[in-house]
Amino acid sequence: MLWSLRARLTLSFALVVALAVFLAGASALFLLRDSQQETARERYGRQAEPLNERVARLAAEGRTLDEIRAYLSQTAADTNVRILLLDADQVVIFDSADRLVGTYILAFEGREVQEVESAGARFRWVNFNRDGTPLTLFSAPEPEENSQFATPAYQAIVAIERDELASAWLDLVPRLALAGTIALTVSFLVSYFISRSISGPLGRITNASKEMAKGNYDVHIPIRGEDEVGRLAEAFNQMAREVSRNQGMMKDLLANVSHELKTPLTSIQGFSQAIMDGVISDDDIREYSRTIHDEAHRMRGLVDDLLLLSQIESGQVVMRYEPVDLRALLEASLDRFQWSIREANIETRLRLDRIPMVHGDPRRLEQVFSNLLQNAVRHTPPGGVITVSATTLAGGNVSASVHNTGSVIPKEDLPRVFERFFQVDRARTRKGGSSGLGLSIVKEIVEAHGGSVKAVSSETAGTEFIVILPNPEAQNGKATRPAEQAPRGLERRTDAGLGVSR
Repeated sequence: MLWSLRARLTLSFALVVALAVFLAGASALFLLRDSQQETARERYGRQAEPLNERVARLAAEGRTLDEIRAYLSQTAADTNVRILLLDADQVVIFDSADRLVGTYILAFEGREVQEVESAGARFRWVNFNRDGTPLTLFSAPEPEENSQFATPAYQAIVAIERDELASAWLDLVPRLALAGTIALTVSFLVSYFISRSISGPLGRITNASKEMAKGNYDVHIPIRGEDEVGRLAEAFNQMAREVSRNQGMMKDLLANVSHELKTPLTSIQGFSQAIMDGVISDDDIREYSRTIHDEAHRMRGLVDDLLLLSQIESGQVVMRYEPVDLRALLEASLDRFQWSIREANIETRLRLDRIPMVHGDPRRLEQVFSNLLQNAVRHTPPGGVITVSATTLAGGNVSASVHNTGSVIPKEDLPRVFERFFQVDRARTRKGGSSGLGLSIVKEIVEAHGGSVKAVSSETAGTEFIVILPNPEAQNGKATRPAEQAPRGLERRTDAGLGVSR
């Protein structure tokens, strides 16, 4: 296209080079103008001495004046210069231009005569104006005394129009124009390839953007180089991957939400229809109503969790930070699950080291560990063990973990356990009324506190979720204050179904 980015870049580069060449040429002409004029004067001045010697020899040989004039006329034609011949009285007796014959030339007797002796060249020159045309006259130097031509009968002078000398710099123009043309041609080719290297990736990015606009998010732009264009291509590829991932997550979210709502809605619709049709006895109405209530409660929990996630991600949830006794929070969270733990025939253990107070929102942190404990109870088989631990790390941060035996998360699924609605065993329906958003909420709340959470799992050790929370006092270089002066390694164990401490 005529006005494409590539064409504009190529034209811009070419114009910049043309301007640079023009300025360089103009500067060169300006700087070399005087030098060229001096070179031209030297070129013409060099002809004066040999010309006079030749005329003197012709006169010494007895050649007639007409023969000398014929020689000068031929020389003027061959060298394309104007030649004057003066007699002993400084009168012009020959002019190749036939203008100054009979004119006295006394210019070389004035004070304005310039003597030049450079690189073997010896001559005199002076400016002269008699017939309306300014001339520069070049003559041989003064003859030395006792020389063969000490008193020449004739004097040959080379006459050049001053305008011709002044325009001697124009001899550089053709060569500069040729150099400029070559430079422009090369610069045009170079600018074309440079512009293509810039516009090519941009064109690929544009085409990839159009593909993404059509819904094709699996696009990739090859990265060539580490310049700004290369980094732009890399950023675009990263953006495309994130958009593709987010689009996939959005589709999964819609599919999972639809699936999660479909089951309770089906139950609610079926049981309510049965009640409306009167096909059930009065004794079963209470049970059916409780089922409808439970399914509605499950739907409400799902909606609440989705709203909470979206509010945390958008920064709408305000964390009410205060000093939190994490030790007491973990004990209270575990106590609230004792009924579920006894019912599932699971053993629990509490291992708390000396830990400092942490800075956070106690209600949200309680929600974190409640979700982790609920997840552990749901996936621990009967006879298994749930262990809640907390310790202080070397840097002063606090690590709290919930470990359960029995269940194993495959290695390839570990990075995805915090995704919404992700299920390790997709063939198995959720049990315990889980919305599938508990671990996602855990991750968002912990990261909102400036911490991190990770999952580790193996067939021999089971599964453990580890929460790292920052300790502001340790980060500020202050001494940590223990939440409870308990001996290091205190362990509380609760047997299933007994609820006694040992």
